[in-house]
Amino acid sequence: MTRTFDLDAELAAGREAPKRTVERERTQAGAELARALDQKPASGKTPSPKAVGLLRRAMKTVDTDEAGAAQAARLCLKALDIEPDWALANHAMAVALDRLGRLGAALNFYQRAYALDPTDAELYMNLGLAAWKLDMLEAAEKFLRLFHKLAPTHPGAVINLAGLLRDLNRYEDSIEILRAAIYADPDRAELWNALGTSVLESGDPEGSEVFYLEALRLNPGFARSHHNLGFAYDMAGRPDEAAELFARGAELTDRHVDRITMVHARSLALLAAGRLDEGWEAYESRLDRFYKQATEFLIDAPRWDGVDPAELRGKRVLAVGEQGLGDEVAFASLVPDLVKAAGPEGSVTLATEKRLAPLFQRSFPGVEVLLHKTVKREGRVFRVTEDLAGGPPEIWLPIATAHRAFRRTPDAFPTTSHIKADPARVAALHEQLAALGPGPKVGLLWKSLKMNANRSKYFAAFEAWRPVIETPGVTFVNLQYGDVDAELEQVRKATGVQIAQIEGLDLKADLDGVAALGVALDLTIGPMNASTNLSAGAGGNTWIVHGQPAPWTLFGTGEVKWYPASRSFKAERFGAWDGLLKTVAAELAAFAKARAAA
Repeated sequence: MTRTFDLDAELAAGREAPKRTVERERTQAGAELARALDQKPASGKTPSPKAVGLLRRAMKTVDTDEAGAAQAARLCLKALDIEPDWALANHAMAVALDRLGRLGAALNFYQRAYALDPTDAELYMNLGLAAWKLDMLEAAEKFLRLFHKLAPTHPGAVINLAGLLRDLNRYEDSIEILRAAIYADPDRAELWNALGTSVLESGDPEGSEVFYLEALRLNPGFARSHHNLGFAYDMAGRPDEAAELFARGAELTDRHVDRITMVHARSLALLAAGRLDEGWEAYESRLDRFYKQATEFLIDAPRWDGVDPAELRGKRVLAVGEQGLGDEVAFASLVPDLVKAAGPEGSVTLATEKRLAPLFQRSFPGVEVLLHKTVKREGRVFRVTEDLAGGPPEIWLPIATAHRAFRRTPDAFPTTSHIKADPARVAALHEQLAALGPGPKVGLLWKSLKMNANRSKYFAAFEAWRPVIETPGVTFVNLQYGDVDAELEQVRKATGVQIAQIEGLDLKADLDGVAALGVALDLTIGPMNASTNLSAGAGGNTWIVHGQPAPWTLFGTGEVKWYPASRSFKAERFGAWDGLLKTVAAELAAFAKARAAA
């Protein structure tokens, strides 16, 4: 295998983004493997002294940093050239590649080591973690349970298994194995921290606080607990306290990837608290290549940092849309500011997602609109743009960066809608809606297209919307894209309410039509996703439902400032959907009654 393995190509490829983020219990694998070198090999065959020496040198650097892990990988490869069937050398090579983020290659070496020596307990944990990161959850659970059985007192045995169970939505199982471990070892801060996370991820940030505080009492320098408690406070509507905890965690950690995660979390907490000047500055952390959701922009021009708008004067400026569709719609409110900053001698080009191009070209007639393209390579996300008609840009920016210059306070947002729906389509949709019968026509959506265990707790279960759906005197229109036929049929059978579908409108592909529908409807109700962003951005009457007390998109105010025509409803506690949706239902009933009386 080593003869065909190209380490230089692996190193040149860079880190793969894992399919799942694994907040694992860190261990010094180098020290573990170094101790294993002093034990008699399971095969009974003693490896050559030269190979042993190479592996000892490798284990001294594998846990240091990126360069140390790369050096360890080279030393392991030399050891494998001498002893290709030495299980420990294959295991060490896998660890080095894992540290370098080369997950697929690491898994191959882990599997080879397992085949050569299935008695190596530490190998089960590393195999489980690698499989977990690659979203092979069934295999990951198998290996982590085996490790837990073989090494029940190992620091990572319970914690890693509990984390995997959280990813499988088995919160009660996760909590119970952690409780048992704490009874046996109540002074271990890592166990209290993990228990807090299991409670938090189950949707109970207030309940997690006591466990994180105990972890910090036992270990005041525990950076991860500062981050996790900050996250709990943020979810519970305490953003100022959260920001301080994120800052403290970032000071304490010695890993850049953890630090940038905490800086980004702090940016959202600052924005939630209305501290926009600080928040937008910290928000630039989203561009760090080690941030787990970072997009790398491949644009050959200087990047504007968003500090001094005078740097745009007279320049050919390229603004590139970023993140999801809803984000592109919200951030597009900055385009007029960029045009003004560039001035009559300059120009602004906006690169956007293909489905948004017709809408943006109509909304910003003086701006060239072209397309960006996103590609994934080895788990990393890259974004490129079409060529500009007037030649390469003189300066460019990921569009959210412009908030630093133009949205430094909540009152700096526009007071009019920035998206213009197609008037002809709005008129045609008015006619279709009128044919549905009397009463206000209300668009309804309830989730994001991208749902997983983590995201699902930010959206109410469909059944929780029943008080809204049963509001008398309202004709509901489906705005939820994706496969929802079963849910709509569930509503019809349970309540007798038929949620109408607009014929000929593809809610996922035809975003220009979705924006027009948002204007044509009397009201749109739903969480903040692409459809509500389009409706609100185009000036449609839109009620946005937030499942937490202080979402960052409200900037410490009561409304989404990008959308002056919108209204926000917030939960009193995180995930308190029942009370929230009953409030929405009562307001909707009043809205329908007022329309009927008009």
